[in-house]
Amino acid sequence: MEKRTILAIALSLAVLMGYQYIFPPSKPVPSTSTVAQKVSRSPVAAVNKEDSLQSPSASNENAAALPIREALTPVVNGDDITIDSALYTCVINTVGGVMKKFTLKNYREDIASGSSLLEMVNVVEPSFFPLSGKIAMGGQVFSDRRFVYQPDTKGRELLNVSDEPVKLVLRTSLESGMTLVKKYVFYPGEYYFDLTYELQDLNGIPTVLSSTSLTWSHEIFPTAKKPKSYVYSGPQAYLDGKLFKQSKKQKNIKKMELEGTINWIGYTSKYFLAAIMPQEQTAVSNVTGVIEKPKATIVETGMKMEGAGNFRVFIGPKEFDYLKKFNLQLDKSVDFGWFGIIARPLVQLLKFFNRYLHNYGLAIILVTILIKLVFYPLSQKSYQSMNKMKAIQPKVAKMKEKFKDDKARQQKEMMDLYRTYKVNPFGGCLPIVVQIPVFFGLYRGLMVAIELRHAPFFWWIQDLAAKDPYYITPILMGVTMFLQQKMSPTTGDAMQAKMMLFMPIIFTFMFLNFPAGLVLYWLVNNVLSIAQQYMVMRKAEA
Repeated sequence: MEKRTILAIALSLAVLMGYQYIFPPSKPVPSTSTVAQKVSRSPVAAVNKEDSLQSPSASNENAAALPIREALTPVVNGDDITIDSALYTCVINTVGGVMKKFTLKNYREDIASGSSLLEMVNVVEPSFFPLSGKIAMGGQVFSDRRFVYQPDTKGRELLNVSDEPVKLVLRTSLESGMTLVKKYVFYPGEYYFDLTYELQDLNGIPTVLSSTSLTWSHEIFPTAKKPKSYVYSGPQAYLDGKLFKQSKKQKNIKKMELEGTINWIGYTSKYFLAAIMPQEQTAVSNVTGVIEKPKATIVETGMKMEGAGNFRVFIGPKEFDYLKKFNLQLDKSVDFGWFGIIARPLVQLLKFFNRYLHNYGLAIILVTILIKLVFYPLSQKSYQSMNKMKAIQPKVAKMKEKFKDDKARQQKEMMDLYRTYKVNPFGGCLPIVVQIPVFFGLYRGLMVAIELRHAPFFWWIQDLAAKDPYYITPILMGVTMFLQQKMSPTTGDAMQAKMMLFMPIIFTFMFLNFPAGLVLYWLVNNVLSIAQQYMVMRKAEA
């Protein structure tokens, strides 16, 4: 590898890592805060924080909110109803008809033997209510946070979702004689379900509602370990064609209003998402809040819509292709960053090869070979230029010595020398410079693609999205970089020569905590580059 390009890559990596250090991703705010968003009329989503914190006895939507603790205190313990799907297990409690547990069956907390299944919801604090709702009609607001529903399960505490959708209908009678109905519909083979609110009169006929609200108040996988990550985790929404997430400056804002229209609202992490979407309704407002509790940090998001409350709720992994089918920009929650235009097709290519190889490590090697073939012509010219540079190094050294006291003359004579021998001193830079975006694209793709999470390779590498636990691949990568340096032309600049001597060591330390899949890509790329450079050198010597 040409030495200038190694320095260029080092500086690029330093800029990337420095940016991530100076501007770390926003995290949920560790104090009470509110984000209210006004939304225009359209078939998309919403919520209002002041509404979400009102007590069930509030007389109208504009009534002052009671203190959070009082508004969120349950009065009784209800019965649990378990919904068992091939993808998840969900527990709904009859108090409030809220979600108590949601466990993904195909994902575990870590790769350790016997690791627990990943719990997206696990209510350890009896003071918040995932999927609690509120409906407004005739100047009155009915909140179901403390209502006790009667299920239509006929004594069954377990509902199996296999071939057909399964409905769970919950009913509670109000003092006015009306009936509040909360209906869930769970679909086989899907990570989403539908949730509908109805207010029925004495004859069981649905009445016209002013508005309906649904609140998601929970932190995703509260019991799982949370390793440090440079990927955003926290409240998120898609509004006005853009992705909204809490910025660092917005963390301490008690209440914030944003104008716009949203598609969905929820809470995101590196690999998983909980999102609420409207079902052909008119959005009114959106809310995000964070409540600090003794045992958990509660993140409240939700949406409020005009008329009947028909919601779709997604809780699951951020599989790009799966999220895209909703046509609501849910796939934007997969944070590919600046290099998304490169990261997305690379991840798709990895998935394509994995279908046949059944090993993402082998898929990464195959993608590396493919990238090397694409850049082969540029690399070939680069190595040929480097060989020519190596051949004229003695003349360059003499030129520097001869004109060491006249730098301007020295530079002129050296350029004449390069022209005479048809050598481009920067010829070795282009292939690597072109590959830098590919490197960063793959870096981001490996960091956020759920498919790479806990994906094993061979032997000691059992998670390509995590660092090499024994640092073997970063060390091997450093060794291959050192070999490349030895094959490259030496420079007459003593200071630069000393600096380049430490580059393999610096790179090795930089790559120690990089995803093992990325280090594997760079290692294989180095090996292929050494082989190509060796063949060019042998041909030149023949």
